[in-house]
Amino acid sequence: MKFFKQISLLFLLTTAFTFVGCNDEDPDTVGPTIEITNIPDNKEFKYGEDLFMNFRFTDQTGVYEYAYEIYSKDFLPKEFKVNQRHFDLQGYYTEINQMQTVILPAKSATETYAEGDYVIEVKASDINQRITTYYKPIRIVYPATE
Repeated sequence: MKFFKQISLLFLLTTAFTFVGCNDEDPDTVGPTIEITNIPDNKEFKYGEDLFMNFRFTDQTGVYEYAYEIYSKDFLPKEFKVNQRHFDLQGYYTEINQMQTVILPAKSATETYAEGDYVIEVKASDINQRITTYYKPIRIVYPATE
């Protein structure tokens, strides 16, 4: 009888630890959510102005790095381009806002850039190495001459 009590107690403890050890959280299967909160799709910017971007990143496990670049949608020969800029957040955050500014070059006698459709491409990674890519279409043109 004592043997059955010990077996019953062992079974009860094993069952209790099994339920306590269960994790109710869903596993992280997707990368961070990325938004550019201050720029609507296809917003027009003028060369010679500042292009200000407010990024919002959210992730259930934590965003720890991001990068952005700007390039012509059609890969035009004289496109304006911002090569990829990478930022390590020095920690991980379930939600964070980041601000970046790009100075669009003014028209000059020596160099002109293609006007047209451009893309802001943003990539972010969480602590589990899940990467998300976000695309924001914009237009860049020269100001009207008077």
